[in-house]
Amino acid sequence: MKKTAFLVLLLPCALGATAPAPGPRGPVGPDVPLSDPEKERFARRLGAEGRTAAKVQAACERAAKGGVGVVLLPAGEYLFEATVRVPGGLTLLGEGSKSLIKTKGKETHLFSVEGDRVRFTRLSLHGADATPSAANDSYGIEAFGKRDVRVDHCELLGFSYATSFGSEATAQVDHCAIHHNLRDGLGYGVAIYSGACVLVSDNDFSQNRHSLASNGALDWSSPKRLGRYVHKPGVRKTHWEFVHNRVGSNDLSVYELCAVDTHPGMDGTFVVENNVFNSLRHAIGIRDGAGLIRGNVFRNLRGKPFRPFIAISIGSGTHNRIPVEGCMPRDIEVAENSFLSTAGEGFLDGLIPGSAPAGRAAKYVVGEAENITVEGKLVPQTRKERGGRTPIPRLQEMGDDGILKLRESRPEAPAKGGGQ
Repeated sequence: MKKTAFLVLLLPCALGATAPAPGPRGPVGPDVPLSDPEKERFARRLGAEGRTAAKVQAACERAAKGGVGVVLLPAGEYLFEATVRVPGGLTLLGEGSKSLIKTKGKETHLFSVEGDRVRFTRLSLHGADATPSAANDSYGIEAFGKRDVRVDHCELLGFSYATSFGSEATAQVDHCAIHHNLRDGLGYGVAIYSGACVLVSDNDFSQNRHSLASNGALDWSSPKRLGRYVHKPGVRKTHWEFVHNRVGSNDLSVYELCAVDTHPGMDGTFVVENNVFNSLRHAIGIRDGAGLIRGNVFRNLRGKPFRPFIAISIGSGTHNRIPVEGCMPRDIEVAENSFLSTAGEGFLDGLIPGSAPAGRAAKYVVGEAENITVEGKLVPQTRKERGGRTPIPRLQEMGDDGILKLRESRPEAPAKGGGQ
């Protein structure tokens, strides 16, 4: 297994500085103009000479061979018959939503990242179907085992997987519009698993079955041998951060599942901070892992009336009714979140054990879990005596060097006393 070291010093905020409001901190989508430094950086580029996957692939290969770092996809409608495999060190640059790239078939994968330091920007990517149809197996961008991948200022819709990161990839997804990825059973805006480390920031999500879904490195064949899922040995823990995003309804999906989740088996770490969740039935569902849920706004929870409306749920579970080795949400801090107007009679006060009543809105639902704190108080039934808490890494946004850096924070010991 390759080991990747991350080190960065993060300076504290200046005294008196005002924290940015929840939600995106700037314009979102493919039509945001390039900054002056980007214009200068992208000035030396090579243009694709056709609108098929084969023509774009040829342009990527010419650019990589000639030491040109940028491939321009000029305005026009592209139809990809196959996957474009992007060599390391390249930026694929479009001309906003006018650079429209579509899948030719229902199983087409548009882009596969084949090296480190690849960027996609100012592109509009359309998959095979923007409905919940299970016939859709198209992918937008996939990166496995590659480092410092960036997807920014793009639109992605109609995919089974809009973006997919695994095998210890590191990546950043920012300032994108990711919507109508509704494929029943899948339908992921951002999928993170198998030791990937991903920062998801300042995006607009809506009408995705899951806007973010995550897992660890599971041996998918193990249930037949062992009766349960076990983790693959030698793979680092998955880590992701979902910060300053805006997440809208997914009421066009079949079951209106949680917008942001950890699957049973995601025994790594996560941060959900400074986001706006609006008009959802279930915003955050944590079934494994350790992390922080802080400073989010939950507004107007709504959905199918025969099911509960839930802002945050935490509790272990099975994967499609099959047990998962070591699955347990643990060491999770929930604090400083806001709950605004909602459907029906308003939010239920306090913690709801197990599940919320149908047709009512709950702030927190806590099931089987260990050392969960809400507003600084330990939830009593989750108390688990052990030394210290799981360290939660924190990511720093990519700078001009295009490198995603990570440093490790050291949370305080579990809170003492009762809960709400």
